[in-house]
Amino acid sequence: GTWKDDIKIDQAAVKEYIAGNYPANGGAHKDGDWGPFDIKKEVIDLCPTECMWMEGDELKIDNSECNRCMHCINVMPRALRPGKEKGATICIGAKAPILDGAQFATMVIPFIEVSKDNEYENVIDVIEQIWDWWMEVGKNRERVGETM
Repeated sequence: GTWKDDIKIDQAAVKEYIAGNYPANGGAHKDGDWGPFDIKKEVIDLCPTECMWMEGDELKIDNSECNRCMHCINVMPRALRPGKEKGATICIGAKAPILDGAQFATMVIPFIEVSKDNEYENVIDVIEQIWDWWMEVGKNRERVGETM
């Protein structure tokens, strides 16, 4: 799943994380002696697209640069939430060969809208079309990604 619109920011909750009133990562690492929460070190510097920064005591995000890796949301779940326009991204062909190591899939559809009304019907239609194509074109014991 993914979302299309901007990440929702609760600036008051960001301040609570910085003050140490909310545990980072939902408290998952509370048993270790990690020291006080450092938003720059634990969130901003680890953003793969460098789309986050602080302006005074407010967190800013350039959503046009965000690749939706979910790291910031996982670290500060009370302060950051996915947008409301939700859907799915379809990637095909990931594999983990022993010699080459893990290889990520090819993104074939960046966003398909999923709502309570259609209950994933759009996603199911696409998957069924891919299966039909693969059954016609693919060789015996060949994966979809290898056929592609």
